[in-house]
Amino acid sequence: MFRWAVCGLGKISHRWVKVANGLPDMKVIAAVSSSKERAIIYQHKYKMDYAWTYDELAENPSKVDAVYVATNMNDHQRVVEKFLKAGIPVLCEKSFALNSIQTRSMIQTAQNYDVLLMEAMWCRILPATRYVDQIIKEKTYGDILHTSGDFKAGWGHGPKSRVWKHDVGGGSVLDLAVYLVHYTYMLLGKPEHIFASGKVKQGVDVSCDMLFEYEKNVLCDLHSSLEFPTLKEAYHIYMEKGVITVPSFYGAKKVIEKPYVGRKKVTKFPRVDGFSYEISHFVELHKRGKKESDIVPLSVTLDVMDLLEEINRQIGVVF
Repeated sequence: MFRWAVCGLGKISHRWVKVANGLPDMKVIAAVSSSKERAIIYQHKYKMDYAWTYDELAENPSKVDAVYVATNMNDHQRVVEKFLKAGIPVLCEKSFALNSIQTRSMIQTAQNYDVLLMEAMWCRILPATRYVDQIIKEKTYGDILHTSGDFKAGWGHGPKSRVWKHDVGGGSVLDLAVYLVHYTYMLLGKPEHIFASGKVKQGVDVSCDMLFEYEKNVLCDLHSSLEFPTLKEAYHIYMEKGVITVPSFYGAKKVIEKPYVGRKKVTKFPRVDGFSYEISHFVELHKRGKKESDIVPLSVTLDVMDLLEEINRQIGVVF
């Protein structure tokens, strides 16, 4: 039985716990919070064995096999490094940190203490994403000429939401564009040049337009927004011999291939919560004694954070 602790007991953690508890040979046994009282309430809700503060988990490393960290981004470095130093493997929610300095420190700590650390970038591990990655590597439709991606989600964020707060890492870049940047990095790596413009309020961006330039005049235009009235999320890859479209790319269950010559192909994937692939991959890494993911290695997490930090810098946001 793989024993998880969950740290950071906000909205997203409830869904994560339900998914983890539904997977075979796995159980979330500990609720971890800065507030002991909050941890106890959460423990009772999910009938867990333990309710701990951060320090208490660090003092009981043998009780769990790993911890999922879903605190606000401003607390990722402090919490993650505390657990790594205690020898506890960590699955850390995106965005990994507020900036590159924090990211480098977290990665260095994991390497110094020889402990598994992975960014919880679930969209990279989805079967649909792995399928697209393979198409690109095999050059089924030739080389990439251009890509475009949107992740706009204005619903679900009340006026007091963390996404509007600078001190906890708000803004569309760290909340939404991180998916777009990870996906683009998978396809083309790090760009030669970045151009970004955005709308900023109270120290965080509410929308951002990004252009990545690669060699051979390959361009990628990406758009994130927290004020779009509904939900718009798709990624398009324009290639020499066809176009690949991934609707709802960050949680993709379908890939559409449209060759310039021939018939359209639609490949569908099981409707399974994306958290399940992320969790299962992490547990498999742990079983194999790995210290980082081969799909989302720490070098990629750092490169993506460098890009996010530069985007934020260009639009006037600093963390």
